[in-house]
Order: sequence, then C-alpha cells, then structure tokens
Amino acid sequence: MRTISLITKKRVAKSIKAIFGIATILLGQVLVSSAFAWGPERATYTNEHPADYATFNSITDNVAVGDERNFVRVRELGTDSTYTDEVEVAPGKEYEVYIYFHNDAASNTNQSGVGVATNTRVASAYPTLLNPNDRGMISGILSWSYVTPSDPNNAKTGKVWDEAYLTTKAENVVLRYKTGTAIIHNDGDANGSVLPTALFTEEGTPIGFNKLTGTVPGCAEYSGYITYTLIAENTTVSLDKKVSLDGENWSESVSVDPNGIATYWVTFKNTGNTTLTNVIFKDSHDEKLSLVSGTTKVYDSANPDGKQIDDILDISGYNVGDVAPGALVQLTYQLRVANDADCGKNLKNVISADYNSTEKVSDEANVTVKGNCDPTPTPEDCTTNPNLPECQTIPDTGPVEIILAIIIVLGLCGAGFYFWRTHKKVKAVENKVSGKTEPKPVANKAEEKTEEKTPKENTPEVKPDDKKPE
Repeated sequence: MRTISLITKKRVAKSIKAIFGIATILLGQVLVSSAFAWGPERATYTNEHPADYATFNSITDNVAVGDERNFVRVRELGTDSTYTDEVEVAPGKEYEVYIYFHNDAASNTNQSGVGVATNTRVASAYPTLLNPNDRGMISGILSWSYVTPSDPNNAKTGKVWDEAYLTTKAENVVLRYKTGTAIIHNDGDANGSVLPTALFTEEGTPIGFNKLTGTVPGCAEYSGYITYTLIAENTTVSLDKKVSLDGENWSESVSVDPNGIATYWVTFKNTGNTTLTNVIFKDSHDEKLSLVSGTTKVYDSANPDGKQIDDILDISGYNVGDVAPGALVQLTYQLRVANDADCGKNLKNVISADYNSTEKVSDEANVTVKGNCDPTPTPEDCTTNPNLPECQTIPDTGPVEIILAIIIVLGLCGAGFYFWRTHKKVKAVENKVSGKTEPKPVANKAEEKTEEKTPKENTPEVKPDDKKPE
C-alpha cells in the first residue's frame, strides 16, 4: 500500500507539473504574440501535422524553440544566459542575435518539389544608437518562393518576420556589427559559412542547406539558425569649426571681400571610452567658395606639426582612420570667395565627420560677402545702361568738336549781323516814305549843346490859325 501510494503521488506530481508546464507554454505564446510583433497572421502547424508545402516558422510546438513564430532572440555574449526577447545592454559588452529558420513542409513532399523552398533569403536590422527610455528593435525577415500541391505550376512568395528588443540605462550607447560574425548553423555543408553584410539590407542574403543558393528542403533536419554579434559602446564625440581672416581671431562667421580668403580651423575629439573607426572628414560649401590648393593640413598624435594632404577634402573627403578614446584630430584649410559673389550673401560651409560606418556629426562656420551693397554706377555700368541719371555727363571735346563749335558761333554771328543790316535798311525806307528823316548822329555833347543855343532867326513862327497854301 505504501509503495502504491508513493507511485500515485509521483504520478500526480508529474501530472501537475505537466499541467503547469503546458499552461506556462500557452501563456508564453499568448504573451509573445501580443507583446512582440511577429507576423503575419498565418496558418500554424505542429510536429505531428506539418505543412504540405514550403512555409517557414509556423510550427507551434517545436521541441527546440517552442513556437517558431518567435524566431528572433538575443542574449549577452560570453555568459550562460539564454536567448530572450529583450535584453538590457551596457557599454563595453557584446550581444548575440539569434534568427531561427525551419521549412515546415513534411519530408515526403520534398521528392515532388512541392516541399522545397527556393530563393530563401534572410534580412536583419538593429538599432545603432540607444539612450535611456529607448527600446531598440532587432528584426529578422525570412522570404522564399514556393508552390502548392493544388497549383504546382504557379510560384508564390512567402514572408514572415519577428522582432527582439534592446534597452539601456546609459547615455549614447552605440551598437555596431562585429565584422565576420554573421554565421549560418545547420547540419549541411553550409554550416559555419559567414554571411555577407547584405544580411543588413532590405533584400537580405540567400541561405541554404549545402550551399547558400536559397534552396531549403522541408523537415526539421534541414532547419538551422543564424547568429551575429553586436558591440555596445559608449561613444561621444565633439566637433567644432571656426573661421578667421588673419588665422588668429577665430569666430563662427566673418565678412570677406570678393576674391578674399577665409581660413578654417576644425577640432574633432573622441570623448567616449571606445575607439572610433573609419573616421572620414568632408567639407561641403557654397558654390561661390573654392578650396585653395595646398592649404589643407591634418594635425594628430602622429603629425603634431601638421601633415599636408591632397586637395580632396571637398571632393571624396579625407579618411584619418581610427581615433582612440581621448584622441584629438585637427584640420586647417582655406577657401576663396569668388569675384562675382553677390554683396551681402551668406556663403555656407559645413564640415562633417563620419565614423563607425554609421554615425555622423557636423558643424559649420560661414562667411558673408563684404562690400558696398548699393554702389554708384561705374563706367562699366554706364556702358551697359547709359540712361542712368548718374551716367548723364558732358561729353569729352576734341579738335574736331572745337572747330565745329567755332563755325556754329561764327554762323550765328553772321546771321545776327545780316538780320541787323536788313532791319536798318527797311527802317530807312519806311522813314523816307513817311517824310521822316533820320537824325544825324551827334558828334559829341559839346556840339549838341552849341547847336541848341543858336537862335533861329530865319525860321518863321507858325501859328495855329496859319494855313499852308495848297
């Protein structure tokens, strides 16, 4: 009786444990489907009842991973932690992303070809920068081509996706892919193959069982997973740009005459605790500015006195390589203002620094074209627009003009004399006709006075009543 009782208790305990286990799995599946955005909604299968055509990650009781719809997970690398749907990251640590794939078609469908997936590809994306309260998403997308038993001649396209998440308590945590860590794991010849960085594009990269050609037969024996590593870094940089006319007094902007030169000074510093990789400086400026050849220099720990570089800063940019924590890189160069730059125009100039292949910072310092923005017309202006009031001036006179002026004056004088002589003759004729005589000219005043005093003895006095004989 005692033995039977113990056996019964063990069986009851196992039953209770199984019930709780099933309940936990079901609850977990509900939480996964509601809290994490796997998709799309699709037909599901089980190990006992797989699909009859090529479809991925739709079995809900996979012995290895549980519900295959939750196929993207992450964990901290180098620990015994398991893959999960959300991880809190910290600078200086590495994290491993896990993407599971399984063609759920039954093995007996492979021979006819209906169960074989072709053009199978995987794509993934991850957050590049995290701050407190951020929830960065890691995505995994599987796509493939397939046919169905009812329509074996008409190829279709399938796609499924899932997500996992990263959070942090630190400021400015940068995540970057650790080169060469994207690897496929399966039981075929493709096992251990490194996937190209096309994995992180929208189109993704092909996977496969024996070769990475996109062919994946149906059944668990052809399943596998992909892993890649993300490095978490606390990266902070500072970038400052100044401009000067004399190379001593630096400011955010200056006024420069047309054809004048402005000198720029750029300071870049890695204030974080991790090395910045592939740092590229590039200058972008207004079309009325041009780089002065031979003026670009780089100052860093290897070149404390400055190193002159080619004139490529505003073309392809200049790559200084890696910049260690606390390291400083400085640039100096000159730009010339065009002769025809409009007076008063603000000429923009921006320096950018790209690093870690994904991050970028920039700063600017500008120049204003100097000069009198409302000038008086110049001879050139009067040539193009002689009707301007300012351009109405007395023309220059030469010998020809002087002779012509004399001739005109003499002509006017002659015409005036002729008019006077003609008028005098006409007047004389009029006087003669009317009986009037012209008064004789008086020689001088003395003679005039003498003549007036001479008595008029021989001139009889004419009275009013006297009449002249007719």
